[in-house]
Amino acid sequence: MSTTETRELIIRTARRLFAQQGIGNITMADIAKAAEKSRRTVYTYFQSKEELLEASIEMEVKKISTAITKVAMSSLPPDKKIIKLIFVRLQSTRSIVRRNSCLHSEYILIVEHIRKSFDAKEIALFRHIIAEGKQLGIFEVNSPDLAARFLHFCLKGIEIPFINGIMSRNNDEKLVEEFTEKIILSALGHKEIKTGQQ
Repeated sequence: MSTTETRELIIRTARRLFAQQGIGNITMADIAKAAEKSRRTVYTYFQSKEELLEASIEMEVKKISTAITKVAMSSLPPDKKIIKLIFVRLQSTRSIVRRNSCLHSEYILIVEHIRKSFDAKEIALFRHIIAEGKQLGIFEVNSPDLAARFLHFCLKGIEIPFINGIMSRNNDEKLVEEFTEKIILSALGHKEIKTGQQ
């Protein structure tokens, strides 16, 4: 097993144990045993379980980043692309939070620390899609940069209600998606929304 594979195995094992039992209930010895590695091997890669927790969260955030980048670089038209990116991002985040429900304050603090670079990337992807839509005459927006930042912070604001199911309470998720699409495309000056041709 290569160094990279060993490191990833330890991270995956730790993430599973943290998600099942919480960080306070797990020791480095538990992680070593579950990964079928010696404690010395685990300590070669990580000095503490907190460092392992951060590495496991980084791995989760990279998955979201890869998923939204794939959408942003797809051949979909910009109006479809931006809506798909929003829901891929929200659904991926919800999945991670639910998988790691035993991790409370430690998880949130580390996620916010790691998200700084993720947030910058997400804004850049939104900016790219909005500029593409503007160039193609699909969006009518003066500042793709301002629109991208605004959209990013709005998305951060609805994360928790989306994760907790508050947005879809008494509604199906399809209705939530349709409403979101109408709001976002309208804000970006989408031609069909502006002229009422849907």
